[in-house]
Parts: sequence; C-alpha cells; structure tokens
Amino acid sequence: MSEEQEDFGLESQEEEFGALTQEELKEIQEQYRKQKLKETLIGPIISTCVHIILILLASLFKGETKAGNANVEVTQKMEEVLEEPPPPPPPPPPPEPELETESETINPDVTETVDVTEDIATEVEEVSDEPPAAEILDDVELMSDVKPSNSPLTSAKMFSSRSPNAKANAIRKYGGSAVAQQSLRKALNWLAKNQNPDGTWGAANKESMTALAVLSFLAHGDTPKSKTYGTHVRKGIMKLAEWGKQSKLPIGIHNKNPEKGTAYTHGLVAYAIAEAYAMTGSYDLINPLNRTIQYICDKQNPNGGFYYAYANNGHSNLSTASYNFQALKAAIAAGCDLQDLPVAINKAISHLKKHATDTGFYYRTNSRNIRAPAMRGVGVLCLQLLGEPNCKEAKRVGDYIAMHDIQHLEWKDNKGVIALYFWYYTTQVLFQRGGDGWNEWNKKFQKILIDNQHPDGYWLSPTRLELNHCGNQLIDNQVYSTTKCALMLTVYYRYLPSSVIKKSGGYKPGKEQKDAATGEEEIDIF
Repeated sequence: MSEEQEDFGLESQEEEFGALTQEELKEIQEQYRKQKLKETLIGPIISTCVHIILILLASLFKGETKAGNANVEVTQKMEEVLEEPPPPPPPPPPPEPELETESETINPDVTETVDVTEDIATEVEEVSDEPPAAEILDDVELMSDVKPSNSPLTSAKMFSSRSPNAKANAIRKYGGSAVAQQSLRKALNWLAKNQNPDGTWGAANKESMTALAVLSFLAHGDTPKSKTYGTHVRKGIMKLAEWGKQSKLPIGIHNKNPEKGTAYTHGLVAYAIAEAYAMTGSYDLINPLNRTIQYICDKQNPNGGFYYAYANNGHSNLSTASYNFQALKAAIAAGCDLQDLPVAINKAISHLKKHATDTGFYYRTNSRNIRAPAMRGVGVLCLQLLGEPNCKEAKRVGDYIAMHDIQHLEWKDNKGVIALYFWYYTTQVLFQRGGDGWNEWNKKFQKILIDNQHPDGYWLSPTRLELNHCGNQLIDNQVYSTTKCALMLTVYYRYLPSSVIKKSGGYKPGKEQKDAATGEEEIDIF
C-alpha cells in the first residue's frame, strides 16, 4: 500500500468494502481534495467579504460625520464673525458718564483668603543693595488697565511695578515678607468693609480719608476693574471726581479751623485723582484733574511753597506743601498737560533745595526754631519723586536719615513724634536709596506693623499727638492709621525710583520755565 493511501486511511476501507480500482481510488482522492479546498477557502472568502462590506459602511458613515463637522465648523466661524465688534470710534470730547467696573461687589462680612501666587511672595534670603526696582521692568508689561501717557514729561513705566508679576518680583527681591503682605490684605479688607454707602471713608474728614483709602488701593494695583476691590475703588474714585468737579475750590473747607485744613485736604484729593487717572485713563477724571491741579499751581507761593489754607503770604509749611508737591508729581506722571504744571514743579524743586539744611528741612519757614524729625523724610521724598534723587541736598539729608532715624522706629507714644506720618516718609526714602539703611529699616518696620495690627485688620497710631490731628472720631483715626501702614507695605512696588524714571525720559525744563520758577533772586536753579 502506498504512503498516500495510508494517509487517508484507505487500507481499512479496502478491508471493509473490498478492493478498489486505480481509477476509483484517484476519483475518490480528487473529490476529497476538492472538498478540503472548498472548506479551506469558503471561510476566508466570507470573512473578506464581510470586512469589505463593513469597510464600505464605515466609509459611508465617516463621510457623513465629516460633512456634519464641516457644517458645525462653518457655523462657528460665522458666529465668531458676528460677535466681533466693529472698530471703536475715536473717543468723543465729552467725558464718559461713569467709571465702569467688571468686578462683583464682595460681601464685606466675609474674610478674604489671600492669593499667595498673585499678591505676596515668600521671604528671601538675600536682599539686593541696589536701588529698588531698577531692573525689574525690562521684561514686565504695563498693567492692562493703565493708560500710557503721551506726555513728554512722564514715563509710562512709573506705575508698571504695580502689575501682578512685577509686584511679586519686587516683593521677593527687595525683602517683602509673605506675612507682611497678608497684613496688608487684611488692612484692605478692613477698608473695604468700612467704606460708607456713598463711596467715602471716615466721618469728620471724609475728603482726606477717602483720598488716602483710594491711594492705598491704587498702590496695591487695584482699579475699578479689579475682581476683589473693584467696586470699592470705583465708588471712591467717583466721589473724588464729584468733589473735583464742584464749582467751589479748594476741596475740604473745615468749619472749625478753616485757615488750616484746606491745603492738606485739597492736595490729598488732587493727588488721588491724579493717580486714579494715571491707572484708569478715564475721561471722566480729566476735568477734576485739571481743575484741582490748576488750583494748586495758582495758589503756589512765589517762593515755591504752600501755606495753610493756601495763604499767599510768602511763608510755607512743609507738611502742607508735601501733599501738594506729591499731587504735582502724580499729575505729571499721569500726563497732565497744563501749561503751568512744569513751572510749578520747578519752583517746588528750587524751594526744597534752598531750604534744606545739613540734617533736615523746616516745619514752617516763619518758625525756624521748630525742628520736626519727620520733615527730613518729607523733604527728601519730595525731591526724589520730583526727579532730583541725586542732588546734593537729597543725598546729604538722606544719609543722615539712614544713620539716625531708625531709633524712632518704636511702637510707643514718643513725645513730639508723629509716628506713622514719620515712618511713611522715611520708609519710602530709604527704599528709594537702597543699601544697608534700607535693609535694616525694612526688617524692623515690617515686624512692628505686623505685631501691632488689630485682629480686625486696622491699625491705630501709638502717638496721641498724631491721633489728635485726625479729630475725635474713632473711625477717622482708624482709617488714617490703616492707610498710612498699608501704603508703607506697598513700598516695594508702588513707585519706581526717580532715577529710573529720569533715564527713560523725564522732563527737562526750558530756559523760560526756569526763569519763571526762580520766584526769588536768591533761589538757584539746578
């Protein structure tokens, strides 16, 4: 028997059915092969056909889906085109009706959680001795709601360190602690909770207290568009604008002592309006800004100073003058283009240089025997902000401050020392200077403010003399003390150093302006 027959079991078939012929055997084998081939091919062919059918169906299904997606995409594009607003027309001459805000009113009874990533930075191991903030702004853009000014007398960078990224960098680099910035946030929360329904702060001195509160929020980088404090800032600015538009100036006539308070109050309100315009660009503030600043220019004494109630008697009170000097500075930074403004600034600079001594400045020019230590910081800061940080007078008195004034940094009722007012100016002077004097002061003043803040978030000055200046209203004392401390804690990012502003294109008065600024023959123009 052949191997082929053994393979198919034909041997047993022969035994069972008998012998087969060769032809029958071949035919049986052929039929067997065909059957096997058919069985082998039918499965794959059916499977292949099924797959082909499925593929065709899937292709048809995908084609319908793609068509559907194409329709959806076309619809989306059409909607985007419809939603895109037309190019805005040029701003109209009349002012906008109101300051607008995108914020939501916060519940003043809810304590806010501090956003560490945006508003505070961790304490740093090393603090730079270089003048603060000089190199920070090279890679930081201006805040989106800051209106750049086209004025040749200002630098648009002045307020840019208040933007979130620059603020965090400045805090980290120049020694601001996270705990101190949390204290600042608690203070701002307290101010927000204690704003009057009409947008003001305080009771007996609403104009001054409102100006100080608005300056505190602006220094922190808050505008009417801010998420947390936007509503409070908007209402405060609207009240300032209302006062600035009123027909009778100066702002803040006090019935009890009309010969003193007005120059302080009007200067503060003008200062806050100028910063608000610089950071919002609201056309509703142009008229109040121009009216309040023009009044200051008109009432400046020929010698460059200011006296109580804007009396034009040839004398000056530096405390009164300082708020007006700072208002002039803020106005020039905001792009105010009043013709008399550069002349007034030159007169202020000349006045300060003339009256600087080896260890400070006057309190009143008609009472040279009165020497107030706080006036050192007042005079130097005004020179720094007005663009003269490196003049010999600012450097000389600034050196004295760095060496001697840290002894006054104590939370106690020192006779003759108005603590928070004193510290407010000294903190800014030393920050602008940098170096060891700033490092020593910075570590100490932050701790003192943190340790003496009320759990509710406010501060109350330790010196009775300072509280007496605010009157007998507790809320006025609280608002005043809290805003002064809050402004100290924003020092890291509130202003760029004047030297940086000057490098980027500060103003250079012409000969005619210098001549007009002289005022007195003995005043030198530098």
